[in-house]
Amino acid sequence: MKRLILFPGQGAQYSGMAKDIYESSSEGRTVLDEIFMNVDFDLKSIMFEEDTRLNQTEYTQPALFAHSMAVLAATGIKGDMVLGHSLGELPALVHAGVLNIQDGIRIVAKRGALMSKSEGGGMAAVIGMELADLEELCDELSTDGRRVQPANLNAPDQTVVSGDASLVEEFAAKAKERGARRVMPLNVSGAFHSHLMEDAKKEFSEFVSDIEFSAPVIPVIQNVSAKPETDPDVIKAQLIEQMTSPVRFTECVQAAVSEGAEEAVEVGPKKVLSGLMRKIDRSVNTVNIDTMEQAKEFLNE
Repeated sequence: MKRLILFPGQGAQYSGMAKDIYESSSEGRTVLDEIFMNVDFDLKSIMFEEDTRLNQTEYTQPALFAHSMAVLAATGIKGDMVLGHSLGELPALVHAGVLNIQDGIRIVAKRGALMSKSEGGGMAAVIGMELADLEELCDELSTDGRRVQPANLNAPDQTVVSGDASLVEEFAAKAKERGARRVMPLNVSGAFHSHLMEDAKKEFSEFVSDIEFSAPVIPVIQNVSAKPETDPDVIKAQLIEQMTSPVRFTECVQAAVSEGAEEAVEVGPKKVLSGLMRKIDRSVNTVNIDTMEQAKEFLNE
């Protein structure tokens, strides 16, 4: 049975994340200590204690990376293919052997720092709107200089839009007339996966240009192409491109299923992707591993 490993993105973080793994698993502690040593801020306290910095993008992204890597270390589980949602693509690349863990956390920290600088943008989750209608409304509202666009294609009935804050508000005001059941503004620092990340993408590209990407030992289903990738040059290019391109999560899941995935294991905080998986394809046996207790349950099955 082929196993897909899922890596969550921003929004899944919570205070105390991975603390029980650190305290209960020597393998998890070793990996977390290595990650903590490779950032220039106190990520351990940010994750383990009540710290408002956890919800700031520059710290959220390394925290999510660390939690996912700790779960993998504590369980020793391996995947036949990997899929990460946005930021989650980076721990996925480490698990697939494309990056070592030191380069992985360096890239994550840089990505989070660059994305946190973006201003003037907003995002909103849209429930129950046909994608074609959503894209049409985005096109109607957008001009050459100001744009709103699909950012996360999360499930057949759930899409996140991103772009200039005023246009996101205008989109929200008009979306219900086009069939949306709900539109919920998201509390984020910027317009991720939109044109407003262009400056961050350029600097990110320069940063990763000298970092070696190896051929993966298992396929990586990337957000940009929504298909399994094995060429390290393509993987690097698409990791960069992802900053201004939509996360095509629904298509990514469908690609994994077509590649034979029968089991999906979400590693990291909460179970956001597990919930989306069930909306996309209920034939895949899906579980999430967040805590040490869940890790033990999974290993004892």
